[in-house]
Amino acid sequence: MDIKTLQYFSAIVEAGSMSGAARRLGTSRSHISRRLKALEQDLEVQLLRRTTRRIEPTQIGWALYEHAARISQELSALQSTVDNLGRNLRGHLRLSVPSALGQQVLGPLLLEFAEAYPDVSLQLTFSNRIFDLVAEEIDLAIRVTNTPPDTLVARDLGPIDWVLCASPAYLQRVGAPQQPEDLLRCDMVSVKVPDLRLPLELSDGRHRQVLTLRPRLQTEDMLFLRRAAEQGLGCALLPYYAVREELENGKLQAVLPTYRARVDAWGDHLYLLTAPNLYPTLATRALIEFLRSRLADIPLTPKQPLGKMSV
Repeated sequence: MDIKTLQYFSAIVEAGSMSGAARRLGTSRSHISRRLKALEQDLEVQLLRRTTRRIEPTQIGWALYEHAARISQELSALQSTVDNLGRNLRGHLRLSVPSALGQQVLGPLLLEFAEAYPDVSLQLTFSNRIFDLVAEEIDLAIRVTNTPPDTLVARDLGPIDWVLCASPAYLQRVGAPQQPEDLLRCDMVSVKVPDLRLPLELSDGRHRQVLTLRPRLQTEDMLFLRRAAEQGLGCALLPYYAVREELENGKLQAVLPTYRARVDAWGDHLYLLTAPNLYPTLATRALIEFLRSRLADIPLTPKQPLGKMSV
């Protein structure tokens, strides 16, 4: 006995005839008759009897019809819920975004999305780690990485540039580095690195050089590192989005601006990550497209050589 057969049986009871049920369900009378016969054979009972005018349920048939009606109501309620969550722009979304990127770039965009879609509720987590989205019930995560997990669907949102920078006062005190080797005499502040060693790759398009530096100050909090650089505690390696305004207003100065800095362990691309799902809700799809569209207007890499921003 399956749901479809119960629906056929209920239609016969409500229509009072095989032909009426067939018209209601958009099928043939013979098909309805075969389904009813199979149902009675499975249950080994008679469910319907003919009167002079119509088909009437037996006592067992009435009991089955009452259960089938309740099941039908539950299915209708379930379908309504699916329709509301899957086809209308409403629902609840759980997001995880990097701390600094979330505060500086994504936060304002998510507030804009929340204002535009008041029937979508957002639960936001600021975190820099990549984790099991399914186990931790995260619908969507944004991460800076080179190698997004194979178990997730990754959408590339574009490159992220890392920038060496320091306060003008610090560079005046120690002397602005002219060559990559000059960084060895600078105090470094950076994102946490294993073994307290920072393998920094520098390239000017012609030459590539890798330096191993030992940061003086390390943390995952990009905003704290930016403050440390502004206060003259050393040369910082930070994502461009975290220091763009400071470079433009002169609070920070680009160091070795003709070189591109890279640390493989940190990644240099922004990815939007979701768990595999053939049928994401309309709210999920709307947020993905909103972020992809709006992030295209956000400068995550310099639009002009950093050397022109230095003071």
